[in-house]
Amino acid sequence: MSEAAGREEQFDAIIVGSGTCGATIARELSRRKKKVLILERGGDAPVKENLMGIASVAKEMPIGEKLKEMQVSATGGATSIYFGVAELPDLEAFRSVGVELASELEEVRREVPLAELPDGMMGAQALRLRESAQGLGLAWKKNPMLVDLGKCPSGYSHEAKWKARSFVQEAVADGATLRNRATALKVVVDRKRAVGLEYKVKRGFGHAVRKASAPLVILAGGAYSSPLLMRKSGIGSAASRGFYVSPSKLLFGFVPGLTGKENFMGSMSGKLDRDISLGDANLSRFFFRMMMLASLKPLRFGHLSRCISIGIKVRDEVGGELQNGRYHKVLTQGDYRKLEKGEEAARKILRSAGASGIFATAVSASGMGGLLRINEDVDANLQTEVEGLHVCDGSLMPESSRISPTVTLLCLAKYLSKSLLKSL
Repeated sequence: MSEAAGREEQFDAIIVGSGTCGATIARELSRRKKKVLILERGGDAPVKENLMGIASVAKEMPIGEKLKEMQVSATGGATSIYFGVAELPDLEAFRSVGVELASELEEVRREVPLAELPDGMMGAQALRLRESAQGLGLAWKKNPMLVDLGKCPSGYSHEAKWKARSFVQEAVADGATLRNRATALKVVVDRKRAVGLEYKVKRGFGHAVRKASAPLVILAGGAYSSPLLMRKSGIGSAASRGFYVSPSKLLFGFVPGLTGKENFMGSMSGKLDRDISLGDANLSRFFFRMMMLASLKPLRFGHLSRCISIGIKVRDEVGGELQNGRYHKVLTQGDYRKLEKGEEAARKILRSAGASGIFATAVSASGMGGLLRINEDVDANLQTEVEGLHVCDGSLMPESSRISPTVTLLCLAKYLSKSLLKSL
């Protein structure tokens, strides 16, 4: 049951989403005393790495007959339960479309924990995997991680990973308004200019519909959500040229006598070729058990210490469509051939590491992108065809740069914040 909107609130900026981009923009604007409203679809409680915690914030959304995209609804967005991999942005890819992020990257380096993990923090599983991959001639290198090394001296810790929630808290301390359990319904446009947003907030068994006014509206709800909201608002043609999903799968094997521990997944990786990446997929205890459940291997629950795992991610062909509020994409035969080639190489690495009982998970999507294009759907200031309406999230990740996006998004959010402050 809905109740009519009451008094319309006034803000300098309305931000949809409290993940990496939304949190950063809110922090930057609030620091300069701008009146900011942050709308977050999920709750505000810190997310714990357990079954109840994950189940309360994560939901699989279909993007095809067999593919699904994980959506996280909580203050801090996807960083609430992510792995902390911090691949650096492709500065040249953004420079080529008029977006210069070099100075923003230096700012990010100063403000968030960004470091490679020392060997002593890695489990024996990760070290054995590296030894095997390098022994077979693969350039297996450490990735930078968004991990505070001082908070995890002996190894894995969920609390050690940087989370956007911390930036939201800073923004609120500086005067921003955070509204949880709030779902954006429509961007309000007057004569091709954004003037506010209509949204609903949960109230008991129903909801209340509200409106807020602002000269700036920033869509930062994520690659899945922002294009949908644009379409619902009658703005642009998001995903009209397709998108990518970076299909992936994991392989698990078991090494007799190996004595390992919990791991930060993704701490090392290597490229098989331009289109196929392999990576360390050794997990924390909770996520390992969840993967064993999903793979119908409950008897393996207690075998984390001798389980070695590797991930495969491929560059899929851009395609698919967004129609009637639904995404739909089917992987091509070429995409499946890449996955098969990656799996063959991954099995070889695991066998060389001494693993047996090897099995693979089903194919899943590991990150949507390419739904919006800079200089087509948005300009170099990330503004849409509607004045005052900007987008800043994973939907803008370019086709040429399919990496773990968190650091890139931090840079984009800082870049956009500077532009927004000039107009306020």
